[in-house]
Amino acid sequence: MHGGGVVTRAFLINQGLFQLAWPACVIGAAHGVFWSGVLVVGLLVVWQLSRSNRHPLDLRMVSVCLALGFVLDTAWIQLGLLEFAMPWPSGQVAPFWILLLWVAVALVINHSMAAFKHRLVVLALAGGIGSPLSYFAGSRFGAVEWLAPAWQVVLATGLSWAVVLPLLFWLARERRVAVATVPGGLTVHETD
Repeated sequence: MHGGGVVTRAFLINQGLFQLAWPACVIGAAHGVFWSGVLVVGLLVVWQLSRSNRHPLDLRMVSVCLALGFVLDTAWIQLGLLEFAMPWPSGQVAPFWILLLWVAVALVINHSMAAFKHRLVVLALAGGIGSPLSYFAGSRFGAVEWLAPAWQVVLATGLSWAVVLPLLFWLARERRVAVATVPGGLTVHETD
């Protein structure tokens, strides 16, 4: 969206593919269908990383999200909280299909959801509430099984996402380096 609130074609494509990514990956995994998530997230990657649509921080955010997603969703498995359907490449680590979802998240941060970069409290609330609901919905479809009592899964996923989501948007803020010359030397500081 532009500053005036006009919805652009780029916004619609980015957000549309993002909204399709969850059912493509989650429902696909629940039914043993690998290609649906690859197709939708692949289209999002091709669209968003094309030269005309790419944001300078997109590749960094994809790397950060993949690393963070791998650690976080692997932790749920190792802690005995969750078990994922279609556990490729191994049942001991975050499955490929859930990492696709992390790529999708990375590719909306600087695009259709960029307005949230300065609304970190809203993001914390959204992550804290939305994440357990997402894992619950995934369990209803059969993509994930809650192995621990519900309160433990809700607490772990909710608290972690209440921190992770604002952190990702904070990391995606462009930093500008302001340089000021002062008597006796050079001072450099970072600003948003």
